Formats: sequence, C-alpha cells, structure tokens
Amino acid sequence: MAVLEQYAANVPLNVSQVRWRRLRNLVLIAIGLAVTVTIAIHLISGGVVLLKASGLITREHIAIGAPYQETRVRQVFVRPGDRVEAGQKIAVVESTSISRTLAELAVEKARLDTRIGAIEARQAAIGMLLPAAEINARQAQDYLDKLSGASRNGLVVDKLLTDMTSAAFAAADKHQSLKAERISLAGELAAYHNALKEVSDAYDSLQHAYAGGALYAPVSGYVGSKVMSAGAVLGPGGNEIATVYTGPSFILAYLPDSYLFDLKVGQRVHVRSYAQSIVGRVEDLLPMTDAMPPEFQIPGDVRQRGQVFKISIPERVSLPLGQKVSISTCYFSMCDSGTGILQEAMHRIMNYVERIQGHAR
Repeated sequence: MAVLEQYAANVPLNVSQVRWRRLRNLVLIAIGLAVTVTIAIHLISGGVVLLKASGLITREHIAIGAPYQETRVRQVFVRPGDRVEAGQKIAVVESTSISRTLAELAVEKARLDTRIGAIEARQAAIGMLLPAAEINARQAQDYLDKLSGASRNGLVVDKLLTDMTSAAFAAADKHQSLKAERISLAGELAAYHNALKEVSDAYDSLQHAYAGGALYAPVSGYVGSKVMSAGAVLGPGGNEIATVYTGPSFILAYLPDSYLFDLKVGQRVHVRSYAQSIVGRVEDLLPMTDAMPPEFQIPGDVRQRGQVFKISIPERVSLPLGQKVSISTCYFSMCDSGTGILQEAMHRIMNYVERIQGHAR
C-alpha cells in the first residue's frame, strides 16, 4: 500500500518533466528553424546564392560638343528625346578664340598677298629695266675701250677717260644689281608663296572644321535627357551640348562582390522594371570594376563597387533610356515559362525583404 502511494506521487512529476523536455525541444527546434530561415533569407536576398544586381538601360552613345575655348551656344535645334538622323544640325556655337584665329589668319593672308604683289610688280619693273641696263653697260664698255685706245695714242685727255671709266663702271654696276635683285626676288617670291599656301591651308582647314560653328549628328539615334540651352557658355570639362544614343538598347549592370558563383557569358537572367519583366542574356563581362551610380547606393553605407557586365535584351522590348532595373537569377523555370503566380509571389517577397533590410540599416 505504501509503494502504491509513493508511485502515485511520482507520476505527476514524471509527466511534468516529459512535457518540459518536449517543450524545450520544440523551443530549440523553433529557434534553430528561425535561425536557419533567417540565414537562408539573408543568403538569398543578399545576393550571395541567387544573383541580385542593379543596372541601367542604355545604348551606345556619342557626345556632341564643341572642342573650342571660349565657346557660347548660339542656337539649339533639338530637344531631349528627339529622333535625329546622321548629318542633322544639332546646334550652332560661337567661339571667340576660333574667330580671333580666323581673323589673324585672314590678316596674315592679306599681308602675304600684298607682299607677293609688290615683289611681282618689282620683278616686272626689273624685267623692263634689265635689257636697257644691259645695252647701256655694253655700250659704255665699248666706248671706254675706244677711248682707252685713243688715250694710248695721245688723242684723248685723261679727264675724259676718267669720266668715261666712271660711267662704264656705273652702268655695269646697275646691270649686275638688277640681275642680282631679280634672282633674290625669285627666291623671296617662292618663300612667300609657300608661306601663303600654308596659311591658306590652315585657314581653309579651320574654316571647314569650324563650319560657322554648326554641329551635326554623326549618327542616327535619339537625343539624351541633357541638352545645353542657347546662350550657355561652355567651359573647360563641360563642352557637351547633347548626347545621341544609337543602336539597340542593352543593360549595364554591376555584379555585387557578395555573389558566390561565377557569372557566365550567355547565361539567362531575369530583368524586372517596375511591373514589366523580361528575360535577358549576359553578353559580356567587362574587365573593369566601377563604383555604382548614386541611385544604387545605400545612404550612410560605404560606397559599393562591382564588376560591370553587359546584358542584351530582346529588340521588341521597349524600355526608356536611363531606366533602373533589377537583375536576378532565373528560378522556378522563370526564364522558360514566363513569370507566373509563384514567381511573382517570390519576387514580391524578395522586395519586401530588401525593404526591411534597408530600414534596418
């Protein structure tokens, strides 16, 4: 009887211990599951296991600017988003330095032309004087020879011979001076002609390049969002008037350092822009790392960097230039069958997790 009473007293205690042990195990299991789920969510949403990158829609683009100093925009013929064709006039600028250089070259051309004209006029005068000077020198020498013979016979006084000698020398000197000047002028004229050609070529080249300050689109495409207004003064490092985007659209994205796996060329990825989802293909992994644009940075955090890679998108897809997109790994056959209910739900969950992480930071 005493044994039964003791056994009955121990039964509630054993039951309580079993229940507590089970509760403790359940709590430990719940904590373990919570930690596991938290780690899994962090690995997935943090872009460690599944790719999670950001990118921008862009195209090949060419900046149209004025590579001149002291430039002012006179006219602008395009607006952001306009379609332009190759050779279409974009703007007209006015450069004080180019105008000054053209004026200086024009003045130099006029000076050289004047000098060449003077030399040619002098050459013409020498051409008319030289035959007469040659005849005069020859006649003076012949007369001097005759006087010298007569002087030896005592028929001519010395003074007349002296005067004739001086006259013959002056005539010969005049003749030789004109011949030497003609040769000198020929060399000088050739030098001035060469200088005039160089100045004229420089003037024509600069005039053709400047083209009155007109700037033309080198390719067909669309004008970017930033266009310089008329009256603006372009300074060093800020001479871009407009940007023309050409060719098919593509995505430039930044591969986060936290991603554990290798990204391969040709790999398909899921691209999402607001409510639109498309499938892209990794076209190229660029051998460069760059800082992410400000819109991708987390306020108060260290500035993030990532390897730049290029994603091609279908031509039929119409996405605006500069649109921010998110890139992720294709899961649940997302790239094969499109975005279904499950995929959409997963994407929304990932967005919520990102927001929570952002608020936590």
